[in-house]
Amino acid sequence: MRSKLRFTFKCLLENKLRFILTVISIAVGVTSVLTVNSVSNFGAEALSEELDSLGMNGLIVSPENDGTTLKKEETDIISRIDGVSVTAPVTISTSRVSSGAVDSSALVWGIDEKAKSVVSFDLMYGRLIDKSDIMMNKSVCVLEESLAKEIFGSENSVGRTVTLSSSSHTGSLEVVGIVKTGKGIMQSAMGNFFPDFLYMPYSIISDSPNFSQVFLKINSDTDTAILSDRIKTTLLHNTSGHYAVKDLAGQKNSFESMMSLVTRVLTIIGAVSLLVAGISIVNIMLISVNERVKEIGIKKSIGASSLDILLDFLAESVIISIIGTAAGIIGAIITIKTGAAILKIDLDISYHSIFRAVILSGLLGTVFGIIPAYKASKYKPVEALRR
Repeated sequence: MRSKLRFTFKCLLENKLRFILTVISIAVGVTSVLTVNSVSNFGAEALSEELDSLGMNGLIVSPENDGTTLKKEETDIISRIDGVSVTAPVTISTSRVSSGAVDSSALVWGIDEKAKSVVSFDLMYGRLIDKSDIMMNKSVCVLEESLAKEIFGSENSVGRTVTLSSSSHTGSLEVVGIVKTGKGIMQSAMGNFFPDFLYMPYSIISDSPNFSQVFLKINSDTDTAILSDRIKTTLLHNTSGHYAVKDLAGQKNSFESMMSLVTRVLTIIGAVSLLVAGISIVNIMLISVNERVKEIGIKKSIGASSLDILLDFLAESVIISIIGTAAGIIGAIITIKTGAAILKIDLDISYHSIFRAVILSGLLGTVFGIIPAYKASKYKPVEALRR
């Protein structure tokens, strides 16, 4: 076996430049596929996390008519509907937020302690709004990291005071927590379209606040379409208002399906370079066969079978493919790690992708090497020796 491998490598290295160029073409193809696949997967996972952080993993109930709101009684009715796990009513308004020296605009969310079950908060410092804040009408708030940096100049501003000035509430609030800005990718893509967020207990706005929306976390086995109709029917029979129910979970699934399709398309585009690499294998092996016809004739004349000749040339094409794939994997790892370091994102390559690349390399070498190997095996000894 070792002598067989030594002979195979000796044949391959007889024309080093041709061998190196073929390996490079395969490596470029593998690097392209793995890099595109990793970036696409990262994009899909990041988008899913971003949507979760914005509460897009359940349902949202809001009044159909502008200017109307939801009452506490109506949110209690919704919470008792089968299939609803958590109800998190919110008030939403814009406001000026000031630290004294610096002020900024922000989107103010009046929430309760159940909001953290619906919206993903990545707590950096301090704590979130809890039940005691609601019960005792505490003048506290939680800031997004970006807002804290803007008005205080640092992330950790727990214990400091901000002044809120809006139509719904004016006064001072103690900062009790800092959460990571939850719209990073969307904010990067759309600039300053998204304002910074400030969260505070809705109870300090009013004893009976008018809610803008109610976020719902639903049971995992609940059909969102059926539950949406059930909520509309229940509210219609028990209240005088008309309400819309948005299926955010369904919209999130649509986004994820779209990203999955984009991932597949980009992977196919990257795989075109692998097809080019496969053609390179065919070319180099056909040239090698033509250059070694006399060698084939000598082997057959001393007893080598057609199968032996076929396996010899097939082994060469598979080895070329494996070496090219190994170089491509190393290239992909370097490219992905470098890109992650420059962009400061958590970009990585999965072991599944590497495993698939190794399997693909074996298939690539076999499929594209079979034609030259078969041609070599069919030479007759006398015909081969005459050439």
